[in-house]
Amino acid sequence: MPRWPADSRERLATAALDLFSEHGYGAVTIDQIADRAGVTARTFFRQFQDKEEVLFADDDLLLPILLETIAEPSGPIEAGTLMERALVALADRMQPAHEALRRRQAVIDTDVALSGRELAKQARWEGTIATALTERGFRADDASLLAAIGFALFRRELHAWLADASPDAAPLADRVRAALPSLRTILDATTAN
Repeated sequence: MPRWPADSRERLATAALDLFSEHGYGAVTIDQIADRAGVTARTFFRQFQDKEEVLFADDDLLLPILLETIAEPSGPIEAGTLMERALVALADRMQPAHEALRRRQAVIDTDVALSGRELAKQARWEGTIATALTERGFRADDASLLAAIGFALFRRELHAWLADASPDAAPLADRVRAALPSLRTILDATTAN
């Protein structure tokens, strides 16, 4: 039998988000998070390496969705089709957590170190996705560009979705689908002087 509650990870994540929202990220200690979750600080460190990690740990569950979607279809596939499949799969996975993600992003946006960690994670993911696209058959230069464009588009739509608190907010997947054709329009219509 475990010495700490089986749901301690979820309780710690909920407690941390609640405390960060109430008091600000910098004002909250690990001991306070553990106390709110009804566990010890030692249990916290069994689940998370540091205070920042409590906000980002579940992100590691999302990258495999992208990788599986990229590897899934066999044979030739157009880049736009593959990008749509991968980003929509990611959006669908995130949709049920809309309110928790909104609260998390509000915390991240208040702290430059957290924003930096978010961008660093995105950069690591971009490299991993570019490698997966290369393995799928895209040229390395094209794969890097596709990964960067995909992340930029997804990030823009994700932040717009998170900022929309209305109960009838368009699903993230719908936002992504709608944004993909506009990317082509922007590329074709934009000129420099």
